[in-house]
Amino acid sequence: MKRSMLSIAIGLLTLLGILLVAVPPKTFATTGPSHFLTASRYQVPMKLAQQYVGRYQLVSAARAAQLKTGAMGIEIESTHHQLYGVAQFAGYEKSFQSIWIATLFNFHQTKSKVMIIDVLAQTGGTLLGRMFLSRAKNGDLTGQIEVPKGRFAITWHKLPK
Repeated sequence: MKRSMLSIAIGLLTLLGILLVAVPPKTFATTGPSHFLTASRYQVPMKLAQQYVGRYQLVSAARAAQLKTGAMGIEIESTHHQLYGVAQFAGYEKSFQSIWIATLFNFHQTKSKVMIIDVLAQTGGTLLGRMFLSRAKNGDLTGQIEVPKGRFAITWHKLPK
């Protein structure tokens, strides 16, 4: 009797182990905007917004900005139909390198056709800075990034789809 109970227990544990491996747990991304975004204070016309959608690579930033590399992606959020994005920056201060991820939000264009973008902490709460960018015909973005250290020149190249 003990032997058959032991065989059943081992069989059930084996089956449970197989099920746990075969059905991976549900995961959620933690590096980009999602459900925590509220409606933006600004509405960018859809035709203009579509021109900014895409992936970008940091081409240059003023040396004083202490940014080494960067990448960003901009999309149109489906609930509120507004621009939002994620940017990753790699920088350096004194003797160490840092990598930070930011949420891009509150896109709005000025009368002089400069797109202002809030650079927020990863979860969208804290304002880390702003970018002031002009769009070239090829889609590249050039302008300035304003962070607590100052306001610095920055250029992004739009990558092909």
